Amino acid sequence: MKNNHPTIVVGAGLAGLSVAVRLIEKNQPVVLYDNGVNHSSRVAAGMINPLVFRRMNRAWRIDECIEAVHSFYSDMEKKTEQSFFHPVVIRRMFSNEHERELWMQKQPLPEYDAYMTKTTEADDNFKGAINNFGSGRVKNASYVSTSVFLEAVKEYIVEKADVRNEPFDYNEIEEGTYKGEPFERIVFCEGYRGLDNPFFNYLPLQQTKGETLVIKSDSIPENESVNRKCFILPMGNQQFKVGSTYDWDSSDTSITEAGRAAILEKVAYLTEDTVEVIDQEAGVRPTTPDRRGMMGQHPEHKKLYIFNGLGTKGYLIAPLLSREFVEHLINDAPLNQEVDIERFRIKHFPSNQQ
Repeated sequence: MKNNHPTIVVGAGLAGLSVAVRLIEKNQPVVLYDNGVNHSSRVAAGMINPLVFRRMNRAWRIDECIEAVHSFYSDMEKKTEQSFFHPVVIRRMFSNEHERELWMQKQPLPEYDAYMTKTTEADDNFKGAINNFGSGRVKNASYVSTSVFLEAVKEYIVEKADVRNEPFDYNEIEEGTYKGEPFERIVFCEGYRGLDNPFFNYLPLQQTKGETLVIKSDSIPENESVNRKCFILPMGNQQFKVGSTYDWDSSDTSITEAGRAAILEKVAYLTEDTVEVIDQEAGVRPTTPDRRGMMGQHPEHKKLYIFNGLGTKGYLIAPLLSREFVEHLINDAPLNQEVDIERFRIKHFPSNQQ
């Protein structure tokens, strides 16, 4: 049954917009607070890669995530009448013989069939990047044009909900009201700024700065995304988004010469040609020590919730986790234990037993 009191969603990055859309799908009234500060969701490349190259493993819950990815982004393209969800072939240039062997061991397995293209002689002899050990092509990969997505989805929410372009004031929360207006619940989707939240600052949320470049090159292929040490994502007109750096425990959103140099050093593993730097950006990712998101109900303040910590694979996992999270809010469906903040309760609220 539709509730008269709204759910307040704090934050209009990927996490907040995804939760707001899922609530609207359930005919729930929503008030979305956007302070205009969004350094991670917009700077991110929006890559959706079903593999983890370090061990050539499938990404976490990948079958469920890919189903939700295609459903969510395709549906939002139709609703917003915008194009931002694009398939792409990711070509992994093997770093060494061990990496090649890992790929060859995994590709015959049935559970990898949807994500690995069987290697061919053409992959071994691929000329579009420095190729010392061969290459493998990833299937079911895609990317989201992040700026287009964020702007289009926010405009969609403006038509369906109450959007307030102002900071949220924690001090204005009283028992069941915010600034005197009743609410059903508040969901905090604040990204790396969640560390400043007085209700959820007990959680081990981390701030991980990342920088990206936009480069121009006449030699890098435009029909796929080559990957080794970094990703190179075609943007058209021989321009490419390249990244990323990882600067742990940093909330600084300024671009640096060190970041630029680090990325160009990685690009040199893929091409010997000189590239032209067109642009540089920096953002701060909300990450977690166990590389899982953080979502669930506050142990003491039962109307307060968090949906955060989506990390480096945010655009891959947000569609699935936002759907499950809103099912938890509306229908009390259980959360996946690996993302439920219940896993931190015993340490920080030992007397609050459930």
